[in-house]
Amino acid sequence: MTPDMYFLLMVVGLPAAILLIAMLGASFHHDGDEELLDWKPIRSPRQEAELHSGDTQQMLDALNKYRRMRGAPECSLQDITEHNWANLQQYD
Repeated sequence: MTPDMYFLLMVVGLPAAILLIAMLGASFHHDGDEELLDWKPIRSPRQEAELHSGDTQQMLDALNKYRRMRGAPECSLQDITEHNWANLQQYD
């Protein structure tokens, strides 16, 4: 075996063999993916929604701060939503 062939085998063949073994093992595992990975969500969906709502309010406050500095009127979340829907409609 030449050094070039050995190098090619290690670079391509070894990762392919590891991937093949992992896929073969996963096909024999009949429990869910969450069980295989021992995955449990950190936060509840309710807590995620509360965090998202807080992030949205922070972004809206920052936007209105810069609008006040420019002398422009403040926007509400409804105004921004309507503006974005109107922009999306023009691409349809």
